[in-house]
Amino acid sequence: MADRYRVIRYKPRRVVGEMEAEDEAGGPWEPSTWAHYPLEMEIADLHAVADAAGVGDFVLAGYSGMAALAGFLAPISDRTQGLVVGGFPLLASCDYWLGFEEGARAALVQAGMQDKAADHHLGRLLFREWGIRDDRAALAAMPGPKVLWYGSRDCEPDCRMYDFVGGAAIARHIRAHADELRAVGFELIEVDDQDHIGALATTDVIAPQLSAALDKVDW
Repeated sequence: MADRYRVIRYKPRRVVGEMEAEDEAGGPWEPSTWAHYPLEMEIADLHAVADAAGVGDFVLAGYSGMAALAGFLAPISDRTQGLVVGGFPLLASCDYWLGFEEGARAALVQAGMQDKAADHHLGRLLFREWGIRDDRAALAAMPGPKVLWYGSRDCEPDCRMYDFVGGAAIARHIRAHADELRAVGFELIEVDDQDHIGALATTDVIAPQLSAALDKVDW
């Protein structure tokens, strides 16, 4: 894709410096101190990366957890013109993911691992706040490409991620919300016989389908 489109990598603050310690993480911060998701800071970081790259408007892309974050930020960022995401059920209920974050945090707190528990604090704030939003109008108004791809076996019993997040039922939830997604302009790409890992790793199968979907949009 990079041979046809300019690709700029954005690493969210909750990843840089928390999950991946780096000197240029922007200084230390404590996620457990937040009472609400730091959406304004996240949007400002995203726009600062675009500014540094000399980019005005852009399309957000991501897979799995980064698809979730892209979907959360895109309706709020006035510079995001589209979404190209995979492996996450946009417009489905956030209840499973909120429970996942709450459960992981509680287990780590009980185990005395406060630093690790703090990583899940932001996750539960994100899904609490996302769960009460209705983003359909904002998504429909985006003039750029809107694509959601997923493996047909994502989170089914034979999925390699099933023991970790099998209850997410990602492929089934995307199919269940297919009409809503298409109504706000998404093209859905189901990658046959691929699970959560395969729908990202088999680039020779996925890339041509994404390129074809992007070619349809005059943006």
